[in-house]
Amino acid sequence: MKRVLKSLAIVLVALVLVGAGASAWVYLQVRRSLPLLEGEVEIEGLTAPVAVDRDAQGVPTLRGEDRLDLARGLGFLHGQDRFFQMDLLRRRAAGELAELFGPDLVEADRASRLHRFRARSRRMIETSSDESGRMLEAYAEGVNGGLAALEQKPFEYLVLGLDPAAWRPEDSALAVWAMFLTLNDETGGGESARGLLRDVLPLELAEFLDPPGTEWDAPVVGEIYGAPPMPGPEVFDLRREGLGRAAAAWDPGGHREVFLPGSNNWAVAPERTAHGHAILADDMHLGISVPNTWYRARMQWAGSDGSRHDITGVTLPGAPAIVVGSNGHVAWGFTNTGGDWVDLIVVKTHPDDPDRYLTPEGYRSFERHVERIAVHGEESRPFEVSSTIWGPVIDQDHRGRTRALRWTAHLEDGVNMRFVDTERARTLEEAQRVANESGIPPQNFVCVDADGNIGWTVMGRIPRRIGHDGRVPTSWADGSRRWEGWLTPEEYPRIVNPEAGAIWTANARVVDGDMAARIGHGDYDLGARQGQIRDTLLKLHGAEEEDMLAVQLDDRALFLQRWRRLVLDLLDDEAIEGHPRRARFKDRVANTWTGRASTDSVGYRLVRAYRSFTFETVYGWLTAPCREADARFRVHSLKQWEGPLWKLVTERPVHLLGPEYGSWTEALLTVVDRTIDEFEGED
Repeated sequence: MKRVLKSLAIVLVALVLVGAGASAWVYLQVRRSLPLLEGEVEIEGLTAPVAVDRDAQGVPTLRGEDRLDLARGLGFLHGQDRFFQMDLLRRRAAGELAELFGPDLVEADRASRLHRFRARSRRMIETSSDESGRMLEAYAEGVNGGLAALEQKPFEYLVLGLDPAAWRPEDSALAVWAMFLTLNDETGGGESARGLLRDVLPLELAEFLDPPGTEWDAPVVGEIYGAPPMPGPEVFDLRREGLGRAAAAWDPGGHREVFLPGSNNWAVAPERTAHGHAILADDMHLGISVPNTWYRARMQWAGSDGSRHDITGVTLPGAPAIVVGSNGHVAWGFTNTGGDWVDLIVVKTHPDDPDRYLTPEGYRSFERHVERIAVHGEESRPFEVSSTIWGPVIDQDHRGRTRALRWTAHLEDGVNMRFVDTERARTLEEAQRVANESGIPPQNFVCVDADGNIGWTVMGRIPRRIGHDGRVPTSWADGSRRWEGWLTPEEYPRIVNPEAGAIWTANARVVDGDMAARIGHGDYDLGARQGQIRDTLLKLHGAEEEDMLAVQLDDRALFLQRWRRLVLDLLDDEAIEGHPRRARFKDRVANTWTGRASTDSVGYRLVRAYRSFTFETVYGWLTAPCREADARFRVHSLKQWEGPLWKLVTERPVHLLGPEYGSWTEALLTVVDRTIDEFEGED
């Protein structure tokens, strides 16, 4: 026994030593992959030294004598701090993720390869101006210099057992296209859903369920859109046989709340501030990730005319410019516009030759491109992309018609490096013109200048639509519907120094009339967030920067108050009698509601979920024929549903009630039970 115990002890000690040694090795390897924080490094191309200082939070300040040298310096920092993030951005846009992660990412790569962004990025580099080309080359030199200066490759590649590929100038364009994929609807899903709704349902019902806006609209210029009338039973009656069966097929179970990121920004004019200067606030919300999407930095350099430049803001790892920030003369910020930057085109194929399709100049053959998707550990997969004169073929609709995609991201100058010039703008007018000529995913561009001017416009290229409004898929075969170049800066919608002394955006509609028509109706958010910001700003006088932060941190759940009242009224004594779970639900909604979207408010969480599940259930009844026609249909593709839904649950028309329910009260209580199941589990 002693010999056995001794042997076991030796084995245990050996295992501990091996484990400790392995842990120490892993620790050392990871530590060697960390960025350099002091010392000197030589990188290719520098014409003069670039100094980098980091503050207590690690935010770097770069100082140099030339903007190209600072592009190299910023590239160096991005390469050291964020190379894996940059790699994922370029690979997502190019459809090259499976090369890192294997066959599970092949389908994602196919979706990206439809757009052939790698080929487009190469063409963009070939046609770029000399200044833009030099900037991208300098940045790539810095990235690769930063990567080479690491003692060990970034730890993510240690985990994958792979080596990182060098950064190329064209990859910076891919990083911008990756943001198009994040910020635009590259599938045309909203337009497709809207077209299906109007194809399958009576037009009056389709327009009621999918209005252009609601009573929550909060434009800076213009009025709210009036809600379409609720259709009567002579138009659509869910109790009728046939439609009733379709509605009954809807299964509300198994659906989770949809994550909806949303940004906000605003500006207040000098007359509303304590110090008599304009203030800009900007808060860009994207998916929560580690690391953060953005990378803060400050850059200082000398201009060719002897002027000094000092710019502070956030950058996108993968690109050489400050994305939003301030240069001391102007400050600017972004939110996603919700405009219409994608059109689905119904392609008319030849009745006797499916390889040809009709254009305004007659029938022509589809272009075919074979893309090869590299797959880690396996053979590459060939993938054929078919294209039309308007864009790539992406799918077939519920009628079996071929559809192509027209997208600003595909067009020449849809992506360019013009946005770098914002760094040198001196006035609001200059900054707005740069914004209108820049090729990025179109953004609400809110800007202020040192003279106290405030303004809004769109940064990013806007297509000139002819013959249609882009809301539903259409054929462009006869030439009467088309895009005809870009709007000029003079044609862009703009707001400058509005009478209210404030500008606000939060992904909802900002303008109306002709200005809104130029932007198009894409996927505007509900205006509730935007309206809450507006109402707070218009009460401010003598505002300071701390007041702007307070608005950004405003978590009052004003919009959901009416839904809370609806739930409490619904759960009367009769509804909770014999239903202890409903009684608990009511108690939590009544007594844990803080009036805020706070972590300690169970009531807020329950009310929010109840609203979401009510939408899915009620719209599920009404759009069941759409799902029967096309299983890809999703009610969440429709954005402005709050107005119609509220009318339905408050007016409670019998002819628009799901036929499996005897009353609206019964139906809405069923949604309460579903919400309880979601959080408590089924009994």
